[in-house]
Amino acid sequence: MNIFILGGGRVGFHLAHMLSEEQYDVTVIEADAERHEQIDMALNAHVVSGDGTSALLLQSLQAGEADLFIACTGSDETNLIAAAAAKGLGARQVLARVEKAVFIEESFLYEGFLSVDYMLSPDALVAQEIVNYIIYPGVLASEDFARGQIQLRQVRVSDNAPAANNLLRDTLPPGSGILVGVLEHNGKMTIPHGNDRISPGDKVTLIGKRGLMHEALQKFQGTEPRMQHVVIMGGGAIGRWIAHSLEGKITSVKLFEVNKEKAERIATGFRKANIHVIHRDATSRTNLEQEHVSDYDLFVATTEDDERNIIAGVLAREVGVRMGAVVVHHPDFAPLVVKLGIDMAVTPRDAVANSVLKILRQQSISTSSVLREGDVEVLEIALGNSSPAAGKKLRELNALITHNLIVASIIRGDSAFVPGGEDILKNGDSVVVIAKANTIPDAQRIFQGH
Repeated sequence: MNIFILGGGRVGFHLAHMLSEEQYDVTVIEADAERHEQIDMALNAHVVSGDGTSALLLQSLQAGEADLFIACTGSDETNLIAAAAAKGLGARQVLARVEKAVFIEESFLYEGFLSVDYMLSPDALVAQEIVNYIIYPGVLASEDFARGQIQLRQVRVSDNAPAANNLLRDTLPPGSGILVGVLEHNGKMTIPHGNDRISPGDKVTLIGKRGLMHEALQKFQGTEPRMQHVVIMGGGAIGRWIAHSLEGKITSVKLFEVNKEKAERIATGFRKANIHVIHRDATSRTNLEQEHVSDYDLFVATTEDDERNIIAGVLAREVGVRMGAVVVHHPDFAPLVVKLGIDMAVTPRDAVANSVLKILRQQSISTSSVLREGDVEVLEIALGNSSPAAGKKLRELNALITHNLIVASIIRGDSAFVPGGEDILKNGDSVVVIAKANTIPDAQRIFQGH
C-alpha cells in the first residue's frame, strides 16, 4: 500500500515510523531541510524536500497513485490545499489535519467542497476521548464487533476489585465467554496467559459476548460511580471542547483559566448554569483547596504545557480529587504520568495515529480498534478464499500464529462466540483477532490468504 505523508513534525514522523514498520510504502514530504535530514536518517521511508501544496511537485512524485495521502503540517490551509490537490490527481483517499474551529465545525461542507475524505483534529479527538471517559466512567477504550455481538472494553483494575492480586485464570476461567486479550502493567502491554497475576492499577482489555460483559467488568473495576463533578484546567481548544460537551449533562464543571481576559471571554460562551469559569492558576495547591477540588470526581489538565499539566494533575490527586487525567503532547511522558498516580494520559499524536490506522484497516478489514499507544490492535477479519486457516482447528494454527496474536472470537453467520482450541474455522467465517502491531501482516496472511 502506497502512503504519502506531508509534514514530518511530531504527528507526521510518528505516522511515518509506525507505517513504515508495518511495511507500507511511505513517502514523506518535508519543507524544512534540517528536519528532512533527521527523518531521512531515522526512517525506512522515501523522504522528499519541497512544498506539498505544489501540484507540480505532487504530480512528479506520483501522489495521484497514493492509497492514502495524509496532510499533517501545522497549517490547516496547507493541509487542505495539499489534500485537495492529491485527490484531484487521483489519490484514493486523502486526509487533512485541521485545528481551527471553523474547519472542525463545518467539516462536512469542506469535505464536500474540496473532495477531502477525512478532516481530523487532534484536539477534538483528545477531547472526545476524555468526554467518553467521563460519560462512561472507568472505561478507557471501547469498540463493538460482529454487529454489536462482541464487545471490547478496556478498564483500570481498582484496588478493591475481586480480580485484584489474583491469577487471571481464577478470575476468568476458560469457557467463560469473556477473555482478557491485553494486559498493561507499569506501562507495558502484553497478551496475557492464565498464570499472569492481575494487580491494582493494571489496565485490562476484555473482549467477549455482549450479555456477559457487564458482569465481567465488575470483577475488575467493582462498582464505578457516575461522574457528576469535573474540574478542567485550561481554556484552550481541548478544555473548551470538553466543557461544551458536558454542558447541561452533569451536575457541575469548573474550568480554571490563568489568563483573566481569556477567562472572561470563555465564560460568555456557555449558556448552562453547570459551567463555572474561574480566573485562577490550577498549579497552586492553595487555589485547588480553596475551590474545593477534593469534592470533585475528575481533574483534567488540558493546556499545551505538559509540565504544568502533570504538576497540576499530581497536586489535584494529592489534594483529594477522586481521579485525574492529563493531556501530554510529548509521548514519553505518558508512562510517567501513570507512575505518578494520575489515572489517564492522552496524547494528541496517538489520537491521530489511531484514527489513521482505523482508516487504513477499513480498506481490507471490517472493523479495527487501536489500543492506547498503538502497540496492540483488535481486528475483525473475514477469512479469504485462500486462507490457510480455513478447515483447521484453532490449536492446529499454533505453527502459523505467534504468541503475539490470538483469536478472540469467531463470527459465523448471525452468531458470534469465544472459541476454544477444538473449534474449526470455516470458509465464510470472520475472526476477531488481538495482535501486536508488528504481527498485523501475519494476521492478514493467515486469515485473508495474502
